[in-house]
Amino acid sequence: MVAELYTVFGSELLNYCCMMCRNIGDAQDLLQETFLKALSYQDLLEGMETKQRRAWLYKVARNLFYDQCRRRAVEKKYSPAPDVEEDTTYSEAEVGFLLSVLPSDLSELFIKRYLEGYNSKELAELYGCSASGIRAKLSRARKILREECSR
Repeated sequence: MVAELYTVFGSELLNYCCMMCRNIGDAQDLLQETFLKALSYQDLLEGMETKQRRAWLYKVARNLFYDQCRRRAVEKKYSPAPDVEEDTTYSEAEVGFLLSVLPSDLSELFIKRYLEGYNSKELAELYGCSASGIRAKLSRARKILREECSR
């Protein structure tokens, strides 16, 4: 039955996949995944009319394409940055100056979090407040530092 669907709808579905992917190789892979999915749902497809089967194949192809796009976006977002030789380290004097622009409570919190390695939960216990309160204070400290660095 899936072979019959491939014979009837294969070429038009490939054109649809090409339109979405804009690459024949990716479109062929998408078409293959679509018909592999059809093999898994053969019982469901047998209970459908021809128009419903066609619509089902198009919907599966579209959803697989969307899944592929989401997966690529996540991979791109979380992939390590390319090795770029940048000197992003600051001298002790620069760090001291940057921390001096912060109010003393934020400066101390910033040092403990980013230089001494405490996490927000540990800092919350240490200062007797909530972890979200610590994160809010750290966010305010980072904002002040960003503004100072952009001057």
